[in-house]
Amino acid sequence: MPEEFQKIITIELPIYVRKKPNGVYEARFRAHGYNICVSSKDYNKLKFKFLSELTKYTQQPVREPTKEIRPLFIEVCKRWLELKRPEIKPNTYGYYVQLFGANIYPAFIGRHIDELKQSDVQALINSYVEQGKYRTATKIYQTLAAVFEFAVGEEIIERSPMRRIKPPKYEEKTGIALTIAEEREFVGLLTASKCDENIKNALLFLLYTGARRSELAAARIEGDFISVICAKTRKGFRERRRLIPITPMLARWLPGMDIAKLNAVRPDALTQAMKRLMPVHHLHELRHTFITRCQECGVPREVVSVWAGHAADNTQTSNVYTHFSPEYMLKEAQKVIYNL
Repeated sequence: MPEEFQKIITIELPIYVRKKPNGVYEARFRAHGYNICVSSKDYNKLKFKFLSELTKYTQQPVREPTKEIRPLFIEVCKRWLELKRPEIKPNTYGYYVQLFGANIYPAFIGRHIDELKQSDVQALINSYVEQGKYRTATKIYQTLAAVFEFAVGEEIIERSPMRRIKPPKYEEKTGIALTIAEEREFVGLLTASKCDENIKNALLFLLYTGARRSELAAARIEGDFISVICAKTRKGFRERRRLIPITPMLARWLPGMDIAKLNAVRPDALTQAMKRLMPVHHLHELRHTFITRCQECGVPREVVSVWAGHAADNTQTSNVYTHFSPEYMLKEAQKVIYNL
């Protein structure tokens, strides 16, 4: 035995030799960066083969044993988000980036994902609940549940720390329609306002079509209808246009509107203008108002649902087999007229 190997092999870890059922001798040595396995039917030849392999290791750097890589929590989050990116819309992706950067990463910076406990996650969620930020707390819970579930599926961790955490209680604000008096006030304030004419017209357009603010950019006139691309189309699905009949309420204002200019109005400019004019209401409540007025004027709920881009109800008859004719839709639209 060469002298430089004697101390390692004879003292720290003896060579393991076994005789296999077929009569072949096998010697193994796996320690200190060495990984040697030789075999021979002749025991004496086995020694020389082993020493020959051992000597080769002196001619190259001894490799350190491979250490298990423990990914940081942030690294796993970024991996999850990039895999999710193709299936979500850009604005949704941007929301996740902001949520991670502002609300999640700072709490776990420098931490490995396998060292995070239930108490760590619960403390983060509780901190937002205590501030009264229930919506943020809920979004954090939902996002972390997805990330840790992903980590379990990738065999990065064995169990998710979210298993025993209860979601924070949060009731989504659904909005409320403007009353007739409030609608009258809103239209009066709007016409008297000194804000940009296109912003005024865009707000009136949303009020009397029920379109979402994100649907304004692709709106166009098609005969007696307003055509918009449904904003709720999921990524990967074909874009779907829906038709909203021009009601008498919209017809009053339509001649003074340049739809091409309305397409260019920034959604956030509309949100800000609505906040200035009606501080107790938000922009999306114009959509609530349109849907409410249509039903108050006697338009069937199923028809209004089609105009709004909602499922009429949960029955296959309504959602799959019901197709209202353009003539019928225009007839129902004539009911939407009332005094302000």
